[in-house]
Amino acid sequence: MCAIVISKYGMGKTSLIRTIFGQEYIPENGGWTEVNRNRDKVCVLAAEPGLLAVKDLVDNGMIEGYEIKSLKEFNEAYQLLSSTDEMKERYSWIFIDSLSEISERCYEFLKEKFPDRTDSFKLWGDYTDTMKMLVKGFRDLLDFNVVFTALETVDKDENNVRYISPAAPGKELQEKLPSYFDEVLYMTEVTDDNGIQHRVIYTQPSGRYPAKDRSGKLDPIEKPNLLHIRNKVLGG
Repeated sequence: MCAIVISKYGMGKTSLIRTIFGQEYIPENGGWTEVNRNRDKVCVLAAEPGLLAVKDLVDNGMIEGYEIKSLKEFNEAYQLLSSTDEMKERYSWIFIDSLSEISERCYEFLKEKFPDRTDSFKLWGDYTDTMKMLVKGFRDLLDFNVVFTALETVDKDENNVRYISPAAPGKELQEKLPSYFDEVLYMTEVTDDNGIQHRVIYTQPSGRYPAKDRSGKLDPIEKPNLLHIRNKVLGG
């Protein structure tokens, strides 16, 4: 399975890693509870060090995190994961957190390569082509379950109607990102009749936010649980 999860800042995208191991967030209890037990190993490619939201999983050796500081490092990570049998045996999941921040670092890296304003066309061309290639490359690593996260951004269409899309430098890349994935998941919060907020994942598109499920196996609204979604998509 390959999916992209889009949501606003602070919604808990990084914490979704916990659901891979069978944990589930219970709003009434205000914390995470293990409801199943799964010991798949997860490789996290992150734009920030520490992974504080899941530090206990790092300390327990359940996930291994690698900081991505540049386009070069993102490409090196892809080459290692795609060509090394040891990596395929070591990890079941690749969690890229977040594509928005990593693409920002890639863009900053290329700005240093093309400092002259006259090179702007070349800069954006190289950036867009390279990011497309890498995103599609990770997407097609069939030996892993691959999950990208992305911050949401609000844009306006030609009719001045606001809509949500994944945040990334470059309008062309930003608009095309959802088309690269079979599973585009939009995570947000809803409030129940008792006033308790629950995080949910939308799997069907609307005029306001991007979402889709090419597998046809997901409900329009799913609980934010990657293991549960993976099992439904793959029929397990």
